[in-house]
Amino acid sequence: MKLKLRRHAKSQSEKNSKANGRVTAAEMYRVQDTYVRFNQKDHIGSQMRWDAHLENEREKLKDKQRKLAEKGRAGFEAPAWGLDSAADSLLTIMGFSKNQADSRATAWQTKVEPAPTGRPEISPKEGSQIVRKAAQVLGADQVGFAELDRRWVYSRYFDEKTKKDYPIKFSDEPGYEEHSQPIRLEDGTRVIPKEMKYVVVLLHEWGKDIDGTEHAPSLLTEGLSTLAYARMAPTLWMLAEFIRGMGYNAIPAANDTALSIPLAVDAGLGQLGRHGLLINPKVGARCRISKIFTDLPLEFAGAVDSGITEFCNACLKCVPKCGTKAITTGNRSLEALNEHNSTGVLSWKVDAKKCMTFQNRVGTTCSTCVRMCAWTKPPRRIYAIPRFVIRNFRWRWLNKFWVWLDDRAGNGKFDKKADDFWVASNR
Repeated sequence: MKLKLRRHAKSQSEKNSKANGRVTAAEMYRVQDTYVRFNQKDHIGSQMRWDAHLENEREKLKDKQRKLAEKGRAGFEAPAWGLDSAADSLLTIMGFSKNQADSRATAWQTKVEPAPTGRPEISPKEGSQIVRKAAQVLGADQVGFAELDRRWVYSRYFDEKTKKDYPIKFSDEPGYEEHSQPIRLEDGTRVIPKEMKYVVVLLHEWGKDIDGTEHAPSLLTEGLSTLAYARMAPTLWMLAEFIRGMGYNAIPAANDTALSIPLAVDAGLGQLGRHGLLINPKVGARCRISKIFTDLPLEFAGAVDSGITEFCNACLKCVPKCGTKAITTGNRSLEALNEHNSTGVLSWKVDAKKCMTFQNRVGTTCSTCVRMCAWTKPPRRIYAIPRFVIRNFRWRWLNKFWVWLDDRAGNGKFDKKADDFWVASNR
């Protein structure tokens, strides 16, 4: 019965996309019939909570940061420490966990009072216009809308308190039909109403321009990355409350509840890069993703092919600087490297354990791959030219030329001093 439900949801999604001329992430990455929804427990961020060995290894990260700061390592000076602490303090006050569903800042239900005028009947076009404006007013850098493809929703979510995983179901599955609002049942099962088939996807940039990105791997860069989450948290929460205030259901989520990258792809906000991160055509991988599931009607255009896959095939700049070779040099594959990857999706697979090992070694969340990525560029008009060519001409030799030109320009070079960041900010 479960298999039939999964196939029905898939075929219906594909029928809808074809009928409306849209391309979906599932089509772009050739998702196979053998694909099964990912269990959040197998995400490296969750495994560090229940695997004692990985948990102990991760606890060494802060100690390593202190030692590097005491030694005077560049990028670990007092200002960098202060920036990271400042960003993390806001997340602490809000009780925000980027991996925990239904925590304080990602609550599935609240006591917000709906508008006394009642729930408005609005068209998808009107809904999109209203939510886009609200998202921008509340602090989002970019906004996109997607039709919910249930394959990207976790089969089971991980609870950091109990260190166990529990099912995520939909209200059109047998035994859950009575639920018209998002809910957590007594046995831990979470139910998403079938009407919540729209997704608002938000992007928050980290670093102003590319300032700070060029100092990876350092605590300075980690602080800017954490700051993106600190900016994301209130925007995500307030936008969910905005939707609820209009009388609609909303489930705000960071890295929890569902896979963020394919939802961002479906919302037209970018494509998957070789380094396993979303590459947004405007800001590259220098962004953080959050999303809101809702029953408020939204208008969506579908995934956008910007030539990023072909470019990543030719580029490889992120590969040699990856300290533990977590990023593959090979072609995309349908097979998983380990439990941290999904099988049945044509993509580059990144070894998350190797990535985490290197992070612990250098005392920071690294982000060297973001630094090296040829898409990590400041918002200057001149970069519109290669992006236009990359999008419209998929020639390997031409993509290689852009990479050569990027190297000649010195982009990604390890020649920046942490002091430059603070001095430049005062100009």
